Amino acid sequence: MTGTSIQKKYKFHPTQDLDVTDKMAPRRNNLNEVVGLEAEPEAVARCCVPSECLRGGALIPLDDLRDTVRVTCNNDSCQAKYMHRECFDSWEQSVLTYLKSCGRARSWSERQRHQNLWTKKGYDLAFKACGCRCGRGHLKKDLDWSPPPPGFGAREDEIAKKKKKRNKNRGLQQHNGGGQIVSPIDPRIRTGSLSSSTESSSPPASASSISPIHSGVTLKRLSKTKIEFFSDRHSAINGNGIFARRQDFSSFNALPKHKLNSYHIKMEDEGHHGNDETRCFILSTLAGMGMCRVVCILCRAPMAVFDRYPLVDGTFFLSPRQHTKTCIEVKVEGRTQYLSCVCMGCLEAWAPGRRLRCRFCSSAWDGSSLVLGTMYSYDIFAAMPCCTERLKCNNCAKPLLLPHQRLNFFSDYSHRVGCPHCGAQDWHFVKPLGYCYNREWP
Repeated sequence: MTGTSIQKKYKFHPTQDLDVTDKMAPRRNNLNEVVGLEAEPEAVARCCVPSECLRGGALIPLDDLRDTVRVTCNNDSCQAKYMHRECFDSWEQSVLTYLKSCGRARSWSERQRHQNLWTKKGYDLAFKACGCRCGRGHLKKDLDWSPPPPGFGAREDEIAKKKKKRNKNRGLQQHNGGGQIVSPIDPRIRTGSLSSSTESSSPPASASSISPIHSGVTLKRLSKTKIEFFSDRHSAINGNGIFARRQDFSSFNALPKHKLNSYHIKMEDEGHHGNDETRCFILSTLAGMGMCRVVCILCRAPMAVFDRYPLVDGTFFLSPRQHTKTCIEVKVEGRTQYLSCVCMGCLEAWAPGRRLRCRFCSSAWDGSSLVLGTMYSYDIFAAMPCCTERLKCNNCAKPLLLPHQRLNFFSDYSHRVGCPHCGAQDWHFVKPLGYCYNREWP
Protein backbone atom coordinates (compact mmCIF):
# COMPACT_ATOMS: atom_id res chain seq x y z
CA MET A 1 0.00 0.00 0.00
CA THR A 2 1.56 3.31 -1.03
CA GLY A 3 1.78 6.46 1.08
CA THR A 4 -0.83 8.13 -1.12
CA SER A 5 -3.37 5.34 -0.56
CA ILE A 6 -2.70 5.49 3.18
CA GLN A 7 -3.47 9.19 3.10
CA LYS A 8 -6.78 8.59 1.38
CA LYS A 9 -7.85 5.75 3.67
CA TYR A 10 -6.82 7.32 6.97
CA LYS A 11 -7.63 11.01 7.26
CA PHE A 12 -5.53 12.97 9.72
CA HIS A 13 -7.10 15.82 11.62
CA PRO A 14 -4.60 18.71 11.72
CA THR A 15 -4.88 19.12 15.50
CA GLN A 16 -5.22 15.46 16.43
CA ASP A 17 -2.18 13.64 17.80
CA LEU A 18 -1.56 10.17 16.38
CA ASP A 19 0.37 7.64 18.40
CA VAL A 20 3.52 6.74 16.42
CA THR A 21 3.29 3.19 17.78
CA ASP A 22 -0.11 2.66 16.10
CA LYS A 23 0.09 -0.23 13.66
CA MET A 24 -1.84 1.71 11.04
CA ALA A 25 0.43 4.76 11.25
CA PRO A 26 2.62 5.38 8.18
CA ARG A 27 6.24 4.31 8.26
CA ARG A 28 8.73 7.06 9.10
CA ASN A 29 10.47 6.81 5.74
CA ASN A 30 7.13 7.53 4.04
CA LEU A 31 6.17 10.47 6.28
CA ASN A 32 7.11 13.16 3.76
CA GLU A 33 5.07 11.39 1.08
CA VAL A 34 2.01 11.12 3.36
CA VAL A 35 1.87 14.81 4.31
CA GLY A 36 2.64 15.95 0.77
CA LEU A 37 6.23 17.10 1.31
CA GLU A 38 8.92 16.26 -1.18
CA ALA A 39 12.26 14.96 -0.01
CA GLU A 40 14.97 17.60 -0.25
CA PRO A 41 18.72 17.20 -0.90
CA GLU A 42 20.81 17.11 2.25
CA ALA A 43 22.51 20.43 1.43
CA VAL A 44 19.27 22.43 1.54
CA ALA A 45 16.05 22.58 3.52
CA ARG A 46 12.57 23.77 2.71
CA CYS A 47 11.08 26.70 4.63
CA CYS A 48 8.63 25.11 7.08
CA VAL A 49 6.42 28.17 7.63
CA PRO A 50 2.81 26.91 7.98
CA SER A 51 1.52 29.79 5.85
CA GLU A 52 2.65 30.73 2.36
CA CYS A 53 6.43 31.14 1.96
CA LEU A 54 7.21 34.79 1.20
CA ARG A 55 10.15 33.75 -0.98
CA GLY A 56 8.05 31.60 -3.24
CA GLY A 57 9.24 28.34 -1.71
CA ALA A 58 12.96 29.11 -2.15
CA LEU A 59 15.15 26.48 -0.52
CA ILE A 60 17.36 27.29 2.46
CA PRO A 61 21.08 26.41 1.99
CA LEU A 62 22.37 24.70 5.12
CA ASP A 63 25.83 26.18 4.68
CA ASP A 64 24.53 29.73 5.21
CA LEU A 65 21.81 30.08 7.84
CA ARG A 66 22.36 33.74 8.73
CA ASP A 67 18.95 34.89 7.46
CA THR A 68 16.93 32.03 8.95
CA VAL A 69 15.20 31.12 12.20
CA ARG A 70 15.28 27.64 13.66
CA VAL A 71 12.11 26.08 15.01
CA THR A 72 11.21 22.71 16.50
CA CYS A 73 8.15 20.52 16.12
CA ASN A 74 6.97 18.38 19.01
CA ASN A 75 6.28 15.59 16.53
CA ASP A 76 9.52 13.58 16.69
CA SER A 77 9.07 12.31 13.14
CA CYS A 78 8.72 15.79 11.62
CA GLN A 79 11.67 17.22 9.72
CA ALA A 80 10.68 20.89 10.08
CA LYS A 81 13.68 22.95 11.19
CA TYR A 82 14.14 26.31 9.47
CA MET A 83 12.16 29.30 8.24
CA HIS A 84 13.24 32.33 6.25
CA ARG A 85 13.54 35.32 8.54
CA GLU A 86 10.71 37.27 6.90
CA CYS A 87 8.51 34.16 6.81
CA PHE A 88 9.04 33.62 10.53
CA ASP A 89 8.37 37.29 11.37
CA SER A 90 5.08 37.23 9.44
CA TRP A 91 4.02 33.93 11.01
CA GLU A 92 5.06 35.09 14.49
CA GLN A 93 2.87 38.18 14.09
CA SER A 94 -0.14 35.98 13.36
CA VAL A 95 0.57 33.94 16.49
CA LEU A 96 0.86 37.17 18.54
CA THR A 97 -2.53 38.24 17.20
CA TYR A 98 -4.00 34.96 18.42
CA LEU A 99 -2.27 35.31 21.81
CA LYS A 100 -3.90 38.72 22.21
CA SER A 101 -7.28 37.00 22.61
CA CYS A 102 -6.13 34.28 25.04
CA GLY A 103 -6.87 34.27 28.76
CA ARG A 104 -4.54 36.30 30.92
CA ALA A 105 -2.61 37.49 27.84
CA ARG A 106 -5.45 39.93 27.15
CA SER A 107 -4.13 42.20 29.90
CA TRP A 108 -0.53 42.07 28.65
CA SER A 109 0.98 44.92 26.69
CA GLU A 110 2.30 44.34 23.17
CA ARG A 111 5.83 44.20 24.55
CA GLN A 112 4.86 41.65 27.20
CA ARG A 113 3.14 39.43 24.64
CA HIS A 114 6.18 39.51 22.38
CA GLN A 115 8.45 38.84 25.35
CA ASN A 116 6.43 35.90 26.70
CA LEU A 117 5.39 34.27 23.41
CA TRP A 118 8.09 31.61 23.15
CA THR A 119 8.47 31.05 26.89
CA LYS A 120 6.29 28.57 28.73
CA LYS A 121 4.22 31.46 30.10
CA GLY A 122 2.97 32.51 26.68
CA TYR A 123 3.41 29.40 24.54
CA ASP A 124 1.04 27.39 26.73
CA LEU A 125 -1.67 29.86 25.65
CA ALA A 126 -0.69 30.27 21.99
CA PHE A 127 0.41 26.78 20.91
CA LYS A 128 -2.93 26.08 19.20
CA ALA A 129 -2.01 28.73 16.62
CA CYS A 130 1.38 27.09 15.99
CA GLY A 131 0.24 24.00 14.10
CA CYS A 132 2.93 22.45 11.92
CA ARG A 133 2.47 21.54 8.24
CA CYS A 134 2.97 17.90 9.18
CA GLY A 135 -0.47 18.01 10.80
CA ARG A 136 0.70 16.09 13.86
CA GLY A 137 2.61 18.60 15.94
CA HIS A 138 3.13 22.23 16.88
CA LEU A 139 6.05 24.51 16.05
CA LYS A 140 8.06 26.52 18.52
CA LYS A 141 10.99 28.88 18.11
CA ASP A 142 14.28 27.30 19.22
CA LEU A 143 15.53 29.85 21.73
CA ASP A 144 18.81 27.99 22.26
CA TRP A 145 19.92 28.32 18.62
CA SER A 146 21.79 31.15 16.97
CA PRO A 147 22.73 31.27 13.27
CA PRO A 148 26.25 29.90 12.61
CA PRO A 149 28.68 31.88 10.44
CA PRO A 150 28.72 31.25 6.66
CA GLY A 151 30.32 27.96 5.69
CA PHE A 152 29.46 26.36 9.02
CA GLY A 153 26.07 24.88 8.29
CA ALA A 154 23.74 22.76 10.34
CA ARG A 155 25.42 19.49 9.29
CA GLU A 156 28.88 20.61 10.42
CA ASP A 157 27.39 22.02 13.60
CA GLU A 158 25.79 18.70 14.51
CA ILE A 159 28.98 16.77 13.65
CA ALA A 160 31.03 19.05 15.89
CA LYS A 161 28.57 18.59 18.76
CA LYS A 162 28.66 14.80 18.40
CA LYS A 163 32.47 14.81 18.30
CA LYS A 164 32.63 16.98 21.41
CA LYS A 165 30.19 14.73 23.26
CA ARG A 166 32.14 11.62 22.21
CA ASN A 167 35.39 13.12 23.50
CA LYS A 168 33.77 13.93 26.82
CA ASN A 169 32.43 10.41 27.17
CA ARG A 170 35.93 9.01 26.66
CA GLY A 171 37.04 11.07 29.64
CA LEU A 172 40.09 12.61 27.94
CA GLN A 173 42.18 11.12 30.74
CA GLN A 174 45.78 12.29 31.01
CA HIS A 175 48.77 10.98 32.98
CA ASN A 176 50.79 13.32 35.17
CA GLY A 177 54.50 12.97 36.02
CA GLY A 178 53.91 10.62 38.98
CA GLY A 179 51.94 8.17 36.90
CA GLN A 180 48.66 9.05 38.61
CA ILE A 181 45.66 9.28 36.29
CA VAL A 182 44.15 12.76 36.36
CA SER A 183 40.56 12.85 35.13
CA PRO A 184 39.05 16.10 33.86
CA ILE A 185 35.94 17.65 35.34
CA ASP A 186 32.97 15.33 35.18
CA PRO A 187 31.11 16.28 31.96
CA ARG A 188 27.81 15.95 33.80
CA ILE A 189 28.74 18.95 35.97
CA ARG A 190 28.17 21.78 33.50
CA THR A 191 29.04 24.89 35.45
CA GLY A 192 27.36 27.91 34.00
CA SER A 193 25.46 25.95 31.40
CA LEU A 194 22.03 27.31 30.58
CA SER A 195 21.07 24.87 27.87
CA SER A 196 17.50 23.63 27.91
CA SER A 197 15.45 21.09 26.04
CA THR A 198 13.19 21.93 23.16
CA GLU A 199 10.17 20.93 25.21
CA SER A 200 10.52 23.88 27.56
CA SER A 201 12.23 27.24 27.44
CA SER A 202 12.10 27.80 31.18
CA PRO A 203 15.44 28.89 32.65
CA PRO A 204 17.32 26.35 34.79
CA ALA A 205 17.49 26.40 38.57
CA SER A 206 19.52 29.39 39.67
CA ALA A 207 19.80 31.80 42.53
CA SER A 208 17.07 33.90 40.98
CA SER A 209 14.61 31.05 40.67
CA ILE A 210 14.83 29.85 44.30
CA SER A 211 12.31 30.98 46.84
CA PRO A 212 13.68 33.63 49.25
CA ILE A 213 13.06 31.33 52.19
CA HIS A 214 15.74 28.96 50.86
CA SER A 215 19.37 29.61 51.70
CA GLY A 216 22.61 27.82 52.42
CA VAL A 217 25.28 26.11 50.33
CA THR A 218 23.03 25.32 47.36
CA LEU A 219 21.92 28.93 46.95
CA LYS A 220 25.51 30.21 47.21
CA ARG A 221 26.81 27.67 44.70
CA LEU A 222 24.10 28.45 42.15
CA SER A 223 24.54 32.17 42.68
CA LYS A 224 28.26 31.86 41.97
CA THR A 225 27.58 29.85 38.83
CA LYS A 226 25.18 32.44 37.44
CA ILE A 227 27.45 35.34 38.39
CA GLU A 228 30.33 33.84 36.45
CA PHE A 229 28.18 33.28 33.37
CA PHE A 230 26.63 36.75 33.24
CA SER A 231 29.54 38.86 34.55
CA ASP A 232 30.98 39.77 31.14
CA ARG A 233 27.91 39.36 28.97
CA HIS A 234 25.80 41.88 30.86
CA SER A 235 28.44 44.30 32.13
CA ALA A 236 26.95 47.04 29.95
CA ILE A 237 23.43 46.46 31.30
CA ASN A 238 24.80 46.42 34.82
CA GLY A 239 26.11 49.94 34.30
CA ASN A 240 29.73 48.83 34.73
CA GLY A 241 28.98 47.47 38.17
CA ILE A 242 27.08 50.39 39.70
CA PHE A 243 24.22 48.14 40.79
CA ALA A 244 24.52 46.00 43.89
CA ARG A 245 24.64 42.22 43.85
CA ARG A 246 21.99 40.90 46.25
CA GLN A 247 23.74 38.68 48.83
CA ASP A 248 20.61 37.28 50.46
CA PHE A 249 16.87 37.81 50.72
CA SER A 250 16.75 38.73 54.40
CA SER A 251 15.05 42.06 53.66
CA PHE A 252 11.91 40.11 52.69
CA ASN A 253 11.72 38.27 56.01
CA ALA A 254 9.42 41.02 57.25
CA LEU A 255 6.74 39.77 54.86
CA PRO A 256 4.13 37.27 56.04
CA LYS A 257 5.29 33.69 55.49
CA HIS A 258 2.69 33.01 52.82
CA LYS A 259 4.30 35.70 50.65
CA LEU A 260 7.80 34.26 50.72
CA ASN A 261 7.55 32.71 47.28
CA SER A 262 8.02 33.54 43.61
CA TYR A 263 4.33 34.43 43.20
CA HIS A 264 4.69 37.51 45.39
CA ILE A 265 8.36 38.27 44.71
CA LYS A 266 9.80 38.46 41.21
CA MET A 267 12.69 35.99 41.28
CA GLU A 268 13.73 35.12 37.73
CA ASP A 269 14.18 36.50 34.23
CA GLU A 270 11.53 35.75 31.63
CA GLY A 271 13.75 36.45 28.64
CA HIS A 272 16.17 33.98 27.05
CA HIS A 273 19.51 33.64 28.91
CA GLY A 274 18.80 36.54 31.22
CA ASN A 275 17.78 39.01 28.51
CA ASP A 276 14.62 40.08 30.33
CA GLU A 277 13.33 43.25 28.65
CA THR A 278 11.85 44.73 31.82
CA ARG A 279 15.06 44.29 33.80
CA CYS A 280 17.21 45.55 30.93
CA PHE A 281 14.96 48.60 30.52
CA ILE A 282 15.16 49.58 34.18
CA LEU A 283 18.88 48.99 34.60
CA SER A 284 19.90 50.67 31.35
CA THR A 285 17.71 53.69 32.15
CA LEU A 286 19.16 54.10 35.64
CA ALA A 287 22.71 53.37 34.47
CA GLY A 288 22.41 56.09 31.84
CA MET A 289 21.65 58.56 34.64
CA GLY A 290 24.31 57.16 36.97
CA MET A 291 21.68 56.16 39.54
CA CYS A 292 22.12 53.05 41.66
CA ARG A 293 19.42 54.06 44.13
CA VAL A 294 15.81 55.18 43.82
CA VAL A 295 13.44 56.92 46.23
CA CYS A 296 9.99 55.79 47.34
CA ILE A 297 7.48 58.36 46.11
CA LEU A 298 5.40 58.00 49.31
CA CYS A 299 7.83 57.96 52.25
CA ARG A 300 10.95 59.29 50.42
CA ALA A 301 13.03 56.36 51.70
CA PRO A 302 16.07 55.54 49.49
CA MET A 303 16.30 52.01 48.09
CA ALA A 304 19.23 50.20 46.50
CA VAL A 305 18.73 48.81 43.00
CA PHE A 306 20.07 45.31 42.36
CA ASP A 307 21.31 43.83 39.11
CA ARG A 308 19.05 40.76 39.26
CA TYR A 309 15.49 40.10 40.30
CA PRO A 310 14.11 41.17 42.70
CA LEU A 311 15.43 44.51 41.48
CA VAL A 312 14.31 46.52 44.49
CA ASP A 313 12.67 46.03 47.90
CA GLY A 314 9.42 47.37 46.54
CA THR A 315 8.08 47.70 43.00
CA PHE A 316 8.53 50.00 40.00
CA PHE A 317 5.69 51.29 37.86
CA LEU A 318 5.21 53.57 34.86
CA SER A 319 2.82 56.51 34.98
CA PRO A 320 1.92 59.29 32.56
CA ARG A 321 2.00 61.66 35.57
CA GLN A 322 5.12 62.74 37.45
CA HIS A 323 3.93 62.24 41.02
CA THR A 324 7.17 63.59 42.56
CA LYS A 325 10.41 65.13 41.33
CA THR A 326 12.16 61.80 41.90
CA CYS A 327 10.11 60.12 39.15
CA ILE A 328 12.31 59.59 36.09
CA GLU A 329 11.14 60.65 32.65
CA VAL A 330 11.45 57.86 30.06
CA LYS A 331 10.22 57.16 26.53
CA VAL A 332 8.13 54.00 26.11
CA GLU A 333 6.79 53.18 22.64
CA GLY A 334 7.10 56.84 21.70
CA ARG A 335 5.17 58.09 24.73
CA THR A 336 6.53 60.05 27.68
CA GLN A 337 6.18 58.09 30.91
CA TYR A 338 7.63 58.44 34.40
CA LEU A 339 9.45 55.59 36.11
CA SER A 340 8.39 55.58 39.76
CA CYS A 341 8.92 53.32 42.75
CA VAL A 342 7.09 52.45 45.99
CA CYS A 343 8.89 50.67 48.82
CA MET A 344 7.74 47.43 50.41
CA GLY A 345 6.81 49.15 53.68
CA CYS A 346 4.38 51.51 51.97
CA LEU A 347 2.88 48.76 49.84
CA GLU A 348 2.23 46.67 52.94
CA ALA A 349 1.31 49.73 55.10
CA TRP A 350 3.40 48.50 58.04
CA ALA A 351 4.46 51.62 59.93
CA PRO A 352 2.38 54.61 61.07
CA GLY A 353 1.85 57.09 58.28
CA ARG A 354 2.40 54.46 55.61
CA ARG A 355 -1.29 53.81 54.96
CA LEU A 356 -3.12 56.02 52.48
CA ARG A 357 -6.85 56.71 52.64
CA CYS A 358 -9.05 58.22 49.97
CA ARG A 359 -10.03 61.81 50.83
CA PHE A 360 -13.54 61.24 49.44
CA CYS A 361 -14.65 57.75 50.52
CA SER A 362 -12.07 56.96 53.25
CA SER A 363 -11.13 53.66 51.57
CA ALA A 364 -7.57 52.51 52.30
CA TRP A 365 -5.25 52.04 49.34
CA ASP A 366 -3.79 48.54 49.43
CA GLY A 367 -0.64 47.64 47.48
CA SER A 368 0.06 44.38 49.27
CA SER A 369 -1.16 42.31 46.32
CA LEU A 370 1.47 43.73 43.95
CA VAL A 371 4.47 41.62 42.97
CA LEU A 372 7.69 42.89 44.52
CA GLY A 373 10.95 43.47 42.71
CA THR A 374 9.61 44.12 39.21
CA MET A 375 7.80 46.84 37.23
CA TYR A 376 4.18 47.49 36.25
CA SER A 377 3.52 49.18 32.92
CA TYR A 378 0.67 51.30 34.31
CA ASP A 379 -0.05 53.61 37.22
CA ILE A 380 -0.75 51.34 40.20
CA PHE A 381 -2.69 54.07 42.05
CA ALA A 382 -5.06 54.72 39.16
CA ALA A 383 -5.63 51.04 38.38
CA MET A 384 -8.25 50.43 41.08
CA PRO A 385 -10.50 53.51 41.51
CA CYS A 386 -12.37 53.32 44.80
CA CYS A 387 -15.09 55.90 44.20
CA THR A 388 -16.71 58.12 41.56
CA GLU A 389 -14.40 61.04 42.39
CA ARG A 390 -11.58 59.05 40.81
CA LEU A 391 -13.61 58.78 37.59
CA LYS A 392 -14.22 62.48 37.00
CA CYS A 393 -12.86 64.62 34.17
CA ASN A 394 -9.82 66.67 35.13
CA ASN A 395 -11.29 69.63 33.22
CA CYS A 396 -15.06 69.80 33.83
CA ALA A 397 -15.25 67.49 36.88
CA LYS A 398 -18.06 65.45 35.35
CA PRO A 399 -17.90 61.64 35.60
CA LEU A 400 -16.50 59.81 32.59
CA LEU A 401 -18.05 56.53 33.75
CA LEU A 402 -21.14 55.60 35.69
CA PRO A 403 -20.56 54.39 39.28
CA HIS A 404 -21.13 50.73 38.34
CA GLN A 405 -18.95 50.85 35.22
CA ARG A 406 -15.35 49.66 35.12
CA LEU A 407 -12.78 49.45 32.34
CA ASN A 408 -11.63 46.04 31.14
CA PHE A 409 -7.97 46.19 32.19
CA PHE A 410 -5.92 47.88 34.90
CA SER A 411 -3.77 49.54 32.24
CA ASP A 412 -6.83 51.18 30.64
CA TYR A 413 -6.98 53.68 33.50
CA SER A 414 -3.52 54.98 32.54
CA HIS A 415 -4.49 55.74 28.93
CA ARG A 416 -5.23 59.15 27.51
CA VAL A 417 -8.99 59.47 26.86
CA GLY A 418 -11.44 62.13 25.80
CA CYS A 419 -14.16 63.45 28.09
CA PRO A 420 -17.65 62.77 26.63
CA HIS A 421 -18.88 66.04 28.15
CA CYS A 422 -16.27 68.69 27.37
CA GLY A 423 -14.09 66.76 24.91
CA ALA A 424 -10.87 67.39 26.85
CA GLN A 425 -8.14 64.85 26.11
CA ASP A 426 -6.20 63.87 29.23
CA TRP A 427 -5.16 61.07 31.58
CA HIS A 428 -8.33 61.73 33.54
CA PHE A 429 -8.08 58.69 35.84
CA VAL A 430 -4.48 59.40 36.89
CA LYS A 431 -4.95 61.93 39.67
CA PRO A 432 -2.26 63.66 41.78
CA LEU A 433 -1.64 61.64 44.94
CA GLY A 434 -2.12 64.69 47.15
CA TYR A 435 -5.54 65.28 45.61
CA CYS A 436 -6.73 61.71 46.22
CA TYR A 437 -5.16 60.56 49.48
CA ASN A 438 -4.50 61.48 53.07
CA ARG A 439 -1.98 59.69 55.27
CA GLU A 440 -3.48 57.75 58.16
CA TRP A 441 -1.78 58.52 61.45
CA PRO A 442 -2.48 56.75 64.77
